[in-house]
Amino acid sequence: MEQVYLPGTIRDRIQDLMKSRKVTQAELATRIGSTESALSRFISGKTDRLGDESGIRIARTFNVSTDFLLDVTNVSDRKSYEITELGLSAQAARNLYTGKANAAIVNCLLESPSFAEVTYMMARYGCVRLRRAEYTV
Repeated sequence: MEQVYLPGTIRDRIQDLMKSRKVTQAELATRIGSTESALSRFISGKTDRLGDESGIRIARTFNVSTDFLLDVTNVSDRKSYEITELGLSAQAARNLYTGKANAAIVNCLLESPSFAEVTYMMARYGCVRLRRAEYTV
């Protein structure tokens, strides 16, 4: 289920994410390739400088969209992913995009709590050829 946040500045969003994910300023600075003092100055409002790349790295670190950080949306969940991040083939993505596959049905399947188990069962029975280590439960 999506977590919805109240409207806020990028500083508020970063602080909320750090608190909810139990990440310190030092840890976040290290993860984004910044110094703790530069991050601290930005979060405290002593400077308005936060580079675009740092914002992107913060979004990636917390797996949220840059739109969320910039208060364009109050939903933190990312809405777009690279095809390779999802493990989809280009053809599978093309079928969804062009409407050759029913997106509502695909959503229903993927959101079902038992779908993961069914996919492992299909792999075991040879519906999908995988190496054994890839589908061991």
